[in-house]
Amino acid sequence: MSSEHKMKGNRNSSLGQDPPPGALRRLFGYALGVWNLLLTLVLCVIASSLLELAIPWIIGFLLLDRVIKQHDPNRLPFVVFLLTGAFVGQQIVEFVKNVTQELANQRLVNRVRCDLYEHTLALPVRFFDKGRTGDLLSRVTGDIAALEDFLTTLIQDIGSEVVMLIGSLAFLFKINARLTITLIPTVVALAASVFFFKKRVKKLSSRVRGFIGDLASLAEEAFGGIRIVKAFCAERLEHKSFQAKSLEVLRGQVKAKRLAAVYGSTVELWVFAGTLIVVLLATPKVLGGALTIGGLVAYLSYLNKLYGPVKKLSKINLSMQKILASADRVFEIMNVAPETANGFLRERPVRPAPRFGTPVSEKISGAVQFDRVSFGYEPENLVLKDFDLQVKPGEVVALVGPSGSGKTTVVNLLLRFYKPTSGRILIDGVSLDLFPVGDLRRQIGVVPQETFLFSGSVRDNIALANPAATDEQVIEAACAANAHDFIMQSPKGYLSQVGERGVQLSGGQRQRIAIARALLRDPRIIIFDEATSQMDAESERLIQEALEEVAQGRTAFIIAHRLSTVRRADKIVVIEDGRIVEVGNHDELLGREGVYRKLYALQMSGLDSGRTEDMADA
Repeated sequence: MSSEHKMKGNRNSSLGQDPPPGALRRLFGYALGVWNLLLTLVLCVIASSLLELAIPWIIGFLLLDRVIKQHDPNRLPFVVFLLTGAFVGQQIVEFVKNVTQELANQRLVNRVRCDLYEHTLALPVRFFDKGRTGDLLSRVTGDIAALEDFLTTLIQDIGSEVVMLIGSLAFLFKINARLTITLIPTVVALAASVFFFKKRVKKLSSRVRGFIGDLASLAEEAFGGIRIVKAFCAERLEHKSFQAKSLEVLRGQVKAKRLAAVYGSTVELWVFAGTLIVVLLATPKVLGGALTIGGLVAYLSYLNKLYGPVKKLSKINLSMQKILASADRVFEIMNVAPETANGFLRERPVRPAPRFGTPVSEKISGAVQFDRVSFGYEPENLVLKDFDLQVKPGEVVALVGPSGSGKTTVVNLLLRFYKPTSGRILIDGVSLDLFPVGDLRRQIGVVPQETFLFSGSVRDNIALANPAATDEQVIEAACAANAHDFIMQSPKGYLSQVGERGVQLSGGQRQRIAIARALLRDPRIIIFDEATSQMDAESERLIQEALEEVAQGRTAFIIAHRLSTVRRADKIVVIEDGRIVEVGNHDELLGREGVYRKLYALQMSGLDSGRTEDMADA
């Protein structure tokens, strides 16, 4: 199933709400945000078109019929003055129009781009589980870039051509109304051609943009996992996948060009038919004196200006459909409901959350309760089943069990990344649904299993948890995480660059930075998801000491496969197949013939001598 289809599914499940407005209507809404510039553009377009329409009249009726035909050279300076004035005026108007148009374009695109980025960041985690990063990047960059042509197409192209079309038609009727009426069928045929090709062009353009998004996803994944690609000699395989997807783009682009060529030929056919009609009907009128030579020249000029806009409008239609196809992809993301303060989707009625006990904006005590919680990433496949757990404030709880048993899911629910399928989670006796998500997460520190650092300095990454933190607070957090010493070994210290995703640091160093980042928030609840999994015995010992210190007075959840890291936990919760099968401390669980004892015996059996030595040291 494509990511577009999945996102449409999210969008359409809007709890009975009316469908969101179309892309064109949304773009018009953004355009109204720069209405003052648009007004200037419209005035410039009208002025420029009228000045251009004046030239055939001046040449045909003033220069040919009066100056030349009547041999009146005294009128020539006046004709030259009018032609010069029209030219100079048109150039001034064009300059103002071009500058104003670019300013309006960039303001509109900047607003859409920022709104899309802000909205995407506000989307729930479940959306990113289904989407693809490369496709999202394609929408934020490529599709947004395509919108730069919206105002140009709408105002300068469509607007000016429509004014030219109406003006030319008016002058044609004024010169010879009966002849002009005979041309109406060709104009109608042109309009019918535009309507006929419109949907086909938009549909094909949307498919091509989708192929480009797929291509970006492939490239982003390959570059992001370049070490894995090279380690497994998968360059040829990745190249074949990219080549196949690129071929789809090529075929789509060629098909679009073929359709455009047929479209253009159809338009040219009707233009030729109209010109032929004028030649056949106007020539006898000139020979019979019913139409002057100047009138014929002016008529042919306006005829060209009539069909010129029609031809351009047909091509502009192709451009507008491509723009709307990109806009559809942009607004498809913006139509997905984001997280709100209380964690519900935006379509649901948001009521003020009642307060019970201590507001979450103040310091919570950290008592946590899972009350018969069940959850599945897919409704038919539950990961947690009737999960019951009570954690006292300041208690250190270890979650252990086989891979896929649901340990990480427990903390994902606590962070409100997802909502339980059934049951409820309480903090200090208050249901999690009643807490504003932002306030809740500000009091939870997380050290994830897959440490992610952003490009920038060490200090920037630590201060992500609290941008207002002082240098002293950052250093204090780094010292608590045993990261200060290795940071200061670099010549630039805390200003050292970590590289994209922290590539310039070792795995253990990245995790210690992540621990410092979590500690800087001074959370009431702290989560360590395999926080020491990439550390050697010495680093693990230092982190264990740091954990014991920072866990004092805080509720701590430790997810671990290495049981040596959880021996000192107040409570060890053994999870298997989404259910709690054992609860107790290390000594209690070893005294039972249960899952924990089997896991511990397996790790101590010598399957991994390095880990066995680590656990023995612990």
